[in-house]
Amino acid sequence: QLMAKAGNAVQAIKPVFMMSPLSVATFLPPGSQVFDLVIFDEASQVKPVDAFGPILRANQVVVVGDKRQMPPTSFFDGLAGNADEDADPDAAATSDFESVLGLFEAQGAPQHMLRWHYRSKHESLIAVSNSEFYDGRLVVFPSPDADRAEAGLRFRHLPQAVYDRGGSRTNPGEAEAVAEADVAHARACPGLSLGVAAFSVAQAEAIQAAVEKRRRAEPDAEAFFAAHPLEPFFVKN
Repeated sequence: QLMAKAGNAVQAIKPVFMMSPLSVATFLPPGSQVFDLVIFDEASQVKPVDAFGPILRANQVVVVGDKRQMPPTSFFDGLAGNADEDADPDAAATSDFESVLGLFEAQGAPQHMLRWHYRSKHESLIAVSNSEFYDGRLVVFPSPDADRAEAGLRFRHLPQAVYDRGGSRTNPGEAEAVAEADVAHARACPGLSLGVAAFSVAQAEAIQAAVEKRRRAEPDAEAFFAAHPLEPFFVKN
């Protein structure tokens, strides 16, 4: 009601609005406010149908995103009853595009790559993506401590570890190696929190089981796993 009755005054006092597409649809009545510019951040995560409302309220659009990131999830579409688009012939116009980023790219909108990468505390954390996804075009700041063992990304090859395809769908060798590394971390760096990421629920459960087995066999590290002062140890897919 406030935006419907005094939207122009609110916009004059606060000309920049930061809102999700759902908030725009909820709080800005159609035709009540017009913006010079709307910017979509993380546009690879915004579905076209959700983007139309903000677009219709602006004179110019800037879409910021990365097409190499995962598209928006469709998990809730079936729950909401929107999975079947055959009943709506107009839905085909945008159903081929997973995000507003893909929609604008297909329309030939002018593009510019943001090359400066500044977030990673260690250059190895972005080096693989820079090589494999961005053709080495990112400008990455070199780490002065590139050889520090406790920072950055490291690859540990386990040639004897085999994935049990068609069976347990786990890699027991990798699970044991991860559990061993977890206990070693608990002993060497008890003040640093630890999280483990697996690529499936089955592998996460295998790692958790291997960790529990080692905790029973080596109780000297139990304090780290049972009551960490900062953040509890976790294994998640």
